[in-house]
Amino acid sequence: MLEELLIALIAILIGTKLAGHLCNLIGIPAVIGELLVGIILGPAMLSIVQPTDLIHMFSQIGVILLMFLAGLESDLGLLKKYMKPSVSVAVTGIIFPLILCAIVGSLFNLSWLSSLFLGIVFSATSVSISVQVLRDYRRLDSEEGSIILGAAVVDDIVVVLLVSIFATFINMEGDFALNGAFFWDLLGKKLLFFGLTYVFAKYMVKPLLKWTKRIVATEGETSIALVLCFTFAVLSEVLGMSDVIGAFFMGLILSNHSSKERIENKVVTIGYALFIPVFFVSIGLDIRFSAFKEHAMFIVLLSLAAVISKLVGGYISARASHINKNNAWLVGAGMVSRGEMALIIVQMGKSLDLVTGSIYSAIVVAIIIATLVSPLLIKFFIERGDKELAVKG
Repeated sequence: MLEELLIALIAILIGTKLAGHLCNLIGIPAVIGELLVGIILGPAMLSIVQPTDLIHMFSQIGVILLMFLAGLESDLGLLKKYMKPSVSVAVTGIIFPLILCAIVGSLFNLSWLSSLFLGIVFSATSVSISVQVLRDYRRLDSEEGSIILGAAVVDDIVVVLLVSIFATFINMEGDFALNGAFFWDLLGKKLLFFGLTYVFAKYMVKPLLKWTKRIVATEGETSIALVLCFTFAVLSEVLGMSDVIGAFFMGLILSNHSSKERIENKVVTIGYALFIPVFFVSIGLDIRFSAFKEHAMFIVLLSLAAVISKLVGGYISARASHINKNNAWLVGAGMVSRGEMALIIVQMGKSLDLVTGSIYSAIVVAIIIATLVSPLLIKFFIERGDKELAVKG
């Protein structure tokens, strides 16, 4: 058992790092290469890595760390400066794909519950991929870059809440009687979680981290940060939500602390050196090539709906906030990428049996396509904007 795990980890780490290197050379997100490694190493092709329970546990830790980092990397200060346009872009960026992708699901005879979940999956936006692309083009500090990042933060929070509420209905197994138990499961547990989170953030986190600095031990601060991450992951699970939600909000709490960068650097090393690559590869392990033949039209229409809904939704809200046309399109393009956020949510849907088999593979393919298209759209609108400025100049 140990030998099989070590062989799988060797293959995963070598494969993902080489894939990441190649992706960086050709200018596409490394996550795409990691997903492809899962397909290549998994049952679809070479069968070197199998979706075992141990691989699943490693991947679950990877999801928790990934969401913790997503919270840490969120800059809440941007929401204060660009609150109105960011919220507006986030709202349309959730409503448009929620409706359009749900319609696509219903056209292909998915249940209303699965279709609604499909819309939620494609309402997500990848913060990390948007940040990387904007940094590469030196537009992070621009007005449109700040709106994209601010909207991505709001988008992540709202979609995470939507997923948690949706999961509550699923776990009730059709019993929707309007009684105390219903409202406790739907809202009570969530309010308790956020109440505890608020109390911890306001009164406990600073004294705790200050005390941590007095500990004479190797990487004491990082260890305590991971303890908090895992503790809130367990807490959110106990209160009827996914463990990744607790990890995400703990990251948000620590994102405003002076030790944020030190913690982030250490957790990035821990996560991306082992656990997070296993998560992305594990998703690729479940993909079967039969999905391409069986659901070709579904993949095409879902990909188009995913791209158009975010692009147009972001454009409309940005224009309403008096952003010029090209930069408004750039804002929309920055919201198109789904990346790890959508992959995490669709994985949750699989665990709830909302998406299974080849449909699951088809949805992952559509997520990959949307993630690939986003950097290309961003590049196009940035270059077009630069040309317009050059002509005016």
